[in-house]
Parts: sequence; structure tokens; C-alpha cells
Amino acid sequence: MSRFLRKLWPPLLALAVIVVAVVELPFAAALAVIALVCLVAIVRLKTPFWRNASLATAAFLLGLAGIEFGLYLLEPSGQEVGAVRVQTPEQWYPYDPVVQFRPRPDTVVTARATWKDQPLYDVKYTILPSGDRAVPGSVDQAPTYLFFGDSYAFAEGVNDDETAASQFAQRLKPPAHVVNLGVPGWGATHMVRAIEAGLVDKYVIGKVAAVIVWVTPPHLERVTGESSWLDNAPRYDYGADGKLHYTSTFNQYRWTHPLEGLAYLARTRLQLVRRLTNAEQERKQAKLYVDLTRRLQELVRERFDAPLILLSNGPEAAPPDQPDLQFLPAFEGLRSIGAPVISVRKMIGPRSTWDRYFIPHDGHPTALLNRMVAEALIDHFAKSQRPN
Repeated sequence: MSRFLRKLWPPLLALAVIVVAVVELPFAAALAVIALVCLVAIVRLKTPFWRNASLATAAFLLGLAGIEFGLYLLEPSGQEVGAVRVQTPEQWYPYDPVVQFRPRPDTVVTARATWKDQPLYDVKYTILPSGDRAVPGSVDQAPTYLFFGDSYAFAEGVNDDETAASQFAQRLKPPAHVVNLGVPGWGATHMVRAIEAGLVDKYVIGKVAAVIVWVTPPHLERVTGESSWLDNAPRYDYGADGKLHYTSTFNQYRWTHPLEGLAYLARTRLQLVRRLTNAEQERKQAKLYVDLTRRLQELVRERFDAPLILLSNGPEAAPPDQPDLQFLPAFEGLRSIGAPVISVRKMIGPRSTWDRYFIPHDGHPTALLNRMVAEALIDHFAKSQRPN
């Protein structure tokens, strides 16, 4: 081996170890590995300055790794914990240039979930040639009811005839055209963009009676693209006129605004940074979420001359044992836009009863909760049609 290579291979090896650690390991573990690399480097460094610098860096990174690991242990776990999900085909909602992703038309998906080898569900999702989920009970006659949202509206974990959209269609008298446009992982920006781009128009038969959106706390962090799967999701921001406008994808924005990109990486990689910035980020997300929902309401009126109905699985002022009361200001803000709000939390009562309504270790609504939501919608429309 030449003298040049003998000098070059140690730093290259160290760099390779660091890259692999950052890519493959949890961030706290990656920090610990980088610290160990710094400690090993001390024996090869010849000047006291660089040795001291390497030792100080290692001590800082090990301390930060310890803090990160401790904060990870203290992080509260949500409902969607522990389930092992297998879906066939695996990639059934591919990339879409307008709304990032949506279901592949004319596909039947087999979905299974287990927890500690115990079955949670074994169901099928039928995606129609038009790209929406099948709604048994729907008919091809006016009026049209559009169900919008994420995996709650789509109804992961139950069969086609057990979704809220289908149970609503089965109970609706007279029958009508009911469309399930829920997409797992979607947020408010996806829904606004879909209507703005005219992607929803083809599903309408006759007059649109209502657009029904199931709103949940996870929607809040999606408006700022905090989850990794949202890198190519539509991004909205306030323009000079004070109104919301589509800007680009989150990824494109972060590359063109490096400081925003670095702040995003710090928040999503470091628990310490996320905790320090959490209050400010939640205030920003609450305002943006309410304004995006208001924009969605405006689009529904302009395009379909129809009301927006909100199914809210967000926290209420009572009972006090709800796990996500920090989101209460955002969900109270939703009521300020003037759209009817049907509170799922009021339906299901105290937290001690929630096991009946959400699939254990998965977190999605059971067929029972979907039925209750459908019945609440039927009751809402019946009351709205009664003469005063």
C-alpha cells in the first residue's frame, strides 16, 4: 500500500461509518457512533489541539445522544402502536404529480394486521377503475355525497361495506351517489389541491349534497409537512394578499430555502430541538390548519355549491382525560369557520371505552364507530331538511 493510501484510508473509513450510521440507525444511536469515531481518531491525531477538539466533540455528541435517548423513552405513545401491517400489493397508491399519491385504479388490496402474532384484521379494499374506494350501497343517481380525508375516511382495517361512507350509503333514503375519496396519509393540503386542480369533478353526479371530511389531530403536523412521507406533498403558504396559495412541494421549498430545510431536519431528527420548538410549531400548525379548512370550505361552495361537514375526532373541552388536549385550540378554531361539526369524541365518551371504537394497537375506527358516524350523519341531514 502506498504512503498516500495509508494516510487516506482511515478518514475514508471513518466517513463511511458515519454515513452508514446516519442513514441506517436511529439518530441517537448514530450520534453515539460518531462520538466513538471521534474517540478512535484521537490515537491518530498528532497535535494537542486536534486531539482536544476530537475529545470535546465526542463528549458533546455522547451527551446529546444520552439526552435524545432519554427523551425518546419519555415520548408518549399513541394508539397506532404495535400493529404489524401487511398489504398486497404493497404499492397500491403510487406517485401522482398533482397530489403526491392516490390509490391505483382497478385494484383489490388484501390488508392484514397482527399484534404479537394475534390477528387484528384481515380485509380487502376495492379500488374502483375511477380511483375511489368501492362504496356498497351507493347508486349512480343524484345527489352526490363526497367523503374526503385520510385513512379514517378511507377506513383502513375494515371491509368495503363497513366504512363510514358505505354504512351511510346503505342507510340513506332515498339512495344516492356516495363516493369515498379518502386516501391514507393525506392531509388538508392534499384535499385543497385536489379540488383546486379539478380532480374531484369527475366523481359528481347531479348536485353535490355535501362534502364530508373526517378531521383528526394528525392532520395538524401534515400542514407543515413534518412527516417524511410528505416530502412531495403540496405546500401552501400565505401570499402578499394574506391568502393561502399553493407554492410547491415541501421538498422543493426546503431546497430553495436552506434555513427552513435545516430547521426541518433539526426538528425531525432531534427530540431536544422538537421539544424546544414544539409550542411555536403547534401554534403555526393550528392557524394554518384552520385557514386551510376554511379554504377547503370556500372551494366546496365555489365549485359544488355545497356545504362542508366536519367529522371531528379532535379533543373537546370535556372530558379531561383525552390524550391530545394540546390540540384543543385548533379544533375549537375549526368551529369558527361556520361549517357544521359532528363531534366523534362526544359520541364515544370517556377514554376508558375507546377500545370498542378503535382497532387495538392500530388506531383506526372499527366498523362499530363507522356505523355510529354514519347514523350521526343521517340524523344531521334529516334535521337540516326539516322545516323550521
